[in-house]
This record gives sequence, structure tokens and C-alpha cells, in this order.
Amino acid sequence: MFPIFSRATSMKEVFLRFITIHPMNDHPILGWALALVWLVLVGNCVASIRQQPIEIRSRLIWLLLVTLVPIVGMAAYLFYCLFKADYTFLKFILGPPKHIKAAVANANLKLPTKK
Repeated sequence: MFPIFSRATSMKEVFLRFITIHPMNDHPILGWALALVWLVLVGNCVASIRQQPIEIRSRLIWLLLVTLVPIVGMAAYLFYCLFKADYTFLKFILGPPKHIKAAVANANLKLPTKK
């Protein structure tokens, strides 16, 4: 029988045990699973840094930051990649920017339409 249900407990007590850090909730496989997920995330981040077209000094700084201070390093690298990303694919989804639409409207030109 599960130890959490060995006596009559209210659903509120079961829920509070579930969301709090309680020794009864700890299981060794959970720690190993979290460690595996963490290693995969760090490995993916390191592989991404190695593929970036940046100079060696910047790459080394990012690698040290991600491996020595993992949470802060990965968060900083995430924002770096988001700000550096190429968003040209959005032109196909959202259409041209408003300033281009306004310039075309003022020039009495027609935008090509999708068929």
C-alpha cells in the first residue's frame, strides 16, 4: 500500500504533500531523471554555442558561463540567441512591415498577392 494513503487523509492534505517538498514525495528515480534532463539541456546549449559563428574568445566566455553558472548562463544565452536571431521567416507569415505597406500605398503600387 502507498504510505500516503495508509490512513484516511483529506484531499487537501494529499495535495499539500504533493506540492511541497516532503520526504514522502522524494524518490531516487526522480533525482536521476532531473539530472538527465539537466545534462541534456546543458549539452544542447554547449552544442549550440559550438555552432555559432562567433569568435573563439566569445565562444569560450559563453561556454564558461554556461558550465560554471548554469541557470544564469543558459538564461543569458537564451536571450542572446533571441536578440541575435534572424526573423526573416516572419515576413512570409505576417506580411511586409507597416512602413513598407504605407510606402507602397503612397506610391500607388500594388503588393503582390498570394494565389
